[in-house]
Amino acid sequence: GVAIPKGTPKFIMDRVETVAAYMPPMVYCKMENIVSPTGAEAEGWLISVGGTPKEMLARSPEFTYRRLLAAAKMAERMGAQLMGLGAFTKVVGDAGITVARRAPLPVTTGNSYSASGALWAAADAMRRMGLVKLHPVDKHVMAKTMVIGATGSIGSVSARLLAMAFDEVVIAGRDMRKLEELKASILKDTPKAKVVCSTDYDALLGDMDMIVTSTSGAGKKILDITKVKPGCVITDVARPLDLPPEEVAKRPDVLVIESGEIELPTKVRGLKSIGLPPNVIYACLAETIVLALEGRFEVFTIGRDTEWEKVKEIYRLGLKHGMKLSAISGANGVYSDEDIARVVKLAKKALPTWKGGSAASKAPAKRKPAAKKAAATTPAVKAAAKKAPAKKAAPARKAAKAAA
Repeated sequence: GVAIPKGTPKFIMDRVETVAAYMPPMVYCKMENIVSPTGAEAEGWLISVGGTPKEMLARSPEFTYRRLLAAAKMAERMGAQLMGLGAFTKVVGDAGITVARRAPLPVTTGNSYSASGALWAAADAMRRMGLVKLHPVDKHVMAKTMVIGATGSIGSVSARLLAMAFDEVVIAGRDMRKLEELKASILKDTPKAKVVCSTDYDALLGDMDMIVTSTSGAGKKILDITKVKPGCVITDVARPLDLPPEEVAKRPDVLVIESGEIELPTKVRGLKSIGLPPNVIYACLAETIVLALEGRFEVFTIGRDTEWEKVKEIYRLGLKHGMKLSAISGANGVYSDEDIARVVKLAKKALPTWKGGSAASKAPAKRKPAAKKAAATTPAVKAAAKKAPAKKAAPARKAAKAAA
């Protein structure tokens, strides 16, 4: 590609952005040597679709659908048997439903593994920080959590998972009717959960021990990080990110992680940079690969209502095929143990004088023991996939990923 100078005027950059939105899909790279411990093997292509989130939002969904369908035809010609929708392409319109209906090969958005990976990473971060405790009887987390963008596909699944494992979950969004519907659905699955709905959640931020943001806000300010409790873990699942680096820098006593990325089981050939450490990929891309390794060439995750059963299933399949949670990453790259210890030190120093959010958020509710449900339903437990005996490699299963 051609590098654009940093000093290029904004009006020229805006024009380049607009022109790029009309470019046809292009193959960014081909990934090979993705081998599961079971002996299954997959290969695939990353296909670039030119429109940025701003350009996609400025046009009708059909504009993006046409480009994704062109990418699907390209993938089919190359031999792909499954296509994943990456980045903002999985948010546009009806979140994959129309594309899946019209594409010549099965489609998945990757949202099931994204939800699983986000909570997996957050649970690991909280364990390493050691600032919250588990209930001595039922082992639920004695802390409060909030999901911003809770009625979205990843947000709703995150809320369900957190309601099973935390003292209290605040589900935040713009539409109170949808939030109340989600609350009723959560309580049907987890009757003992304490769920609070909020469309004006700013005053509650200071009481939260963990926050998940999943808004597809495309650059709009979602939360005021200066109001967040010291030691809080914020998992930013949104793409583009809800919290840009300049916001994160304001609070060195808060751990902001950019969802849960996945490390592949073998050293992959041909993978070009996607802004992550070597051999590490986004969870939505990993879902496409896991399904290919399993031979599940089917429409798996589409629409805005990600199914809890599929979140659990893709988590189990990922472990089976050797997928691991990668090092936890933030705005400035991978967090080392020293980085996390520094956040904890600053948080402990700030907490004694912290005044909290508001009187609207009461002390944690007492819950009756529900050990089996809380333990069995959280995907934050690590397990190692057993290596199968060596055998002749099966024909490579092929997948493609389309991304903005």
